[in-house]
Amino acid sequence: MDECVSRPACIGRREFLVKAGLVAGATVLTISRAGAAVIEDVTVPVTPDGPLAKVGGSQVVDSSAGKIIVLRTGEKTFAAFSALCTHKKGLLKYDGKQLVCPKHGSAFDASNGKVTAGPAEEALRSYATTLGEGSVRVAVP
Repeated sequence: MDECVSRPACIGRREFLVKAGLVAGATVLTISRAGAAVIEDVTVPVTPDGPLAKVGGSQVVDSSAGKIIVLRTGEKTFAAFSALCTHKKGLLKYDGKQLVCPKHGSAFDASNGKVTAGPAEEALRSYATTLGEGSVRVAVP
């Protein structure tokens, strides 16, 4: 123990155990989180008189990831993206072809969420969709 007192880089038993415990705890949390691919499935009804009844329709829903906009892009196809502009977080509108931010005019491709007009520079986050019986499911990681 005398050798450790004279060397500044040496740590004591207590400090070693505390640091080892923190590393072990962080490792367990990281590993347990890695297996959780989907936290939530958001189910959005597709009714004959609802906003997703026709191609070109859209609906904004709340989720654990924030607001999501679900688009009807075809007879049996849907897409889902973050509903907030990546520029200044304005709520996006779907015009049947692209997503547009009413705040500053940014536009995003409705097929992939990529920016088609600035000032936004970052693409929208997209979410997987699955068509069910009378509804569309959005997987939110």
